[in-house]
Amino acid sequence: MWQVPQRHTMTESGLSAAALLAEIRSESLQSLLATVRAEASPPGLTHIPALDTHLASLNRTRHPFREWPLVRGDVLEIQGPAASGKTHFVYHMIVTCLLPEHHRDTELGGWGKAAVLIDTDGKFSIRRLHDLLLSRLRRFLGGDDVTDASTSLEDLAAEYLRNLHVFRPTSSAQLAITLLHLPNYHATDRRLQNKEIGILAIDSMSAFYWRDRYSLEQLRDAADVKSRSDLPPNPLLYVTRALAKFRASHRPVILMTNWGLNPLVPPSSTGEPATPFYRQHLYPFPAPFERHGAAEAISNLQSSQSRDGSATPQSADSARLLEQRLPLHHHITLHPSPIDPFPASFSLGEALRHEHMRAVMVNRGEILGLVRTPGQDTIGEFTFRIGEREVLVDPDEQP
Repeated sequence: MWQVPQRHTMTESGLSAAALLAEIRSESLQSLLATVRAEASPPGLTHIPALDTHLASLNRTRHPFREWPLVRGDVLEIQGPAASGKTHFVYHMIVTCLLPEHHRDTELGGWGKAAVLIDTDGKFSIRRLHDLLLSRLRRFLGGDDVTDASTSLEDLAAEYLRNLHVFRPTSSAQLAITLLHLPNYHATDRRLQNKEIGILAIDSMSAFYWRDRYSLEQLRDAADVKSRSDLPPNPLLYVTRALAKFRASHRPVILMTNWGLNPLVPPSSTGEPATPFYRQHLYPFPAPFERHGAAEAISNLQSSQSRDGSATPQSADSARLLEQRLPLHHHITLHPSPIDPFPASFSLGEALRHEHMRAVMVNRGEILGLVRTPGQDTIGEFTFRIGEREVLVDPDEQP
């Protein structure tokens, strides 16, 4: 006599369809393409020689077969006091991103990609960026005319600037919403939908710091002790989560400028700073060089690197958790290059005789950059100069 085999449902065996599906990682085609590009091709050089050399050496220690300075999805924080060149560093990187790799037979060394700038400070100058882009073109192509008589350098500059997209949120909530909307904007905007976003720059992350801090303190003071645990989180939490999500799906190089408010080590009794670095005043925000934030920041960085370079499938829950964590790959501190004071033994006459030499150094507009990487002891150094019409990245370059 034949026996009919018993059928066991997934519920009886302890599994459900929902549980099985939850273990299957899914991602959008955009995210898949970004992951493949991250492994297959680098974004390009920064064209600041000392910075490229330092970052490339660090990448070789992380990935022996990677010889390039930046990896798609790298997050860089640029911190410094007022007038330390933070915005001009961003301008330089945006120009590099917008320029193509070649124009006819001339190498321009650009990335040939689109750039998104979120101007929270309201100080972005399209005229200044245009001047810097035009000067870079003149340096490579020479003169005001290109080989084609119908195309001028002004026309080329205007063409490349069409790939720049500027947003101006006026609060942390608007900034978070802007970041969340960026994938949809990328997919639907006719100028952008067929371009890869090479750089996402936020200038600056500190723009709404005092306003948010005041609002949270007002809420805390108005609440009783029992209800303080129910207070809303700092709006910056939603900004960093939205930024991490966009990084995971599109893998641009992310640049974030930040104010330098409090020195990492208090100044000495003479008023001289004991360190060129600053504490992280933003919260929640990566703080890999401070005791309270080092472990979490390095964990986020390691998790992002394992996800970026791993072909092992992850559960949907693990993928979502990683998308909420913003890693910090490199931290750059900028300062105007220091000028030594006159010795105390100098007379007034000697000081006047040497004043012109100091004036030359001041007019050079030289900026010193110090590069730190979480989990690494080495500190890289580079310099650039802010000229009247261009950012000079080579010590021997003349305006």
